[in-house]
Amino acid sequence: MHLFLHGFLGQKEDWDPLFSHLSSKMLAIDLPGHGSAPMADDIALAVKKQVPEATSLIGYSAGGRLALELKARFPNDYGRVIVLSSHPGLTDAQEKERRWAIDQAWINLLKEAPFEQFLDNWYNQELFVSLRNSSHFTKMLELRKKQHPDSLAQFLHNFSVAKKTAPKIFPETIFIHGKEDLKYEKLYRTLARNLKIFSVQNASHAVHLENPKACATIIQEVINEYR
Repeated sequence: MHLFLHGFLGQKEDWDPLFSHLSSKMLAIDLPGHGSAPMADDIALAVKKQVPEATSLIGYSAGGRLALELKARFPNDYGRVIVLSSHPGLTDAQEKERRWAIDQAWINLLKEAPFEQFLDNWYNQELFVSLRNSSHFTKMLELRKKQHPDSLAQFLHNFSVAKKTAPKIFPETIFIHGKEDLKYEKLYRTLARNLKIFSVQNASHAVHLENPKACATIIQEVINEYR
């Protein structure tokens, strides 16, 4: 069974466009604080209790970082990790300080502003330009509006990349980024040379929504190779 972990603000339904192009046994869940899942102090442990083991972990953005943490903490229970547009972790103290200031501003906006204003601001970030033009964006945004801002604020506080220790990356880890996501293309070039990195044409940050078929093709090939 292959476990799919959505990103911040997401829900398990985010994977539906991708799943329509996959033939393997798949499971998507709501992360703590998202959809119908209650928030948890230890996000990785909460997922571990819900899904104790999986052949592979596939995660987008914050879900990718969660997949890396699950593999690092429970290496015997989870197989290969496939990371989509996820930061592998910060190690520099100044970078962490800068990122925490940014995340605190988002947390404050979640707590103080109308939720639709937060969503407007969030998806007006440059990395989501392509996603806003995607045919899946309108339906996705309607799902987002059903989320609970307080739980999302707590999730971002607990799971900010600025507050987490960069997890160990196993050699068989796969990284996928959108060809138009120049920031992550550059970032992934700095990773160890023995890691496999794939790019998805006609996609930026949200590769699984912007070009689900091409993204699914890569994931399916990796899954088949790992059988």
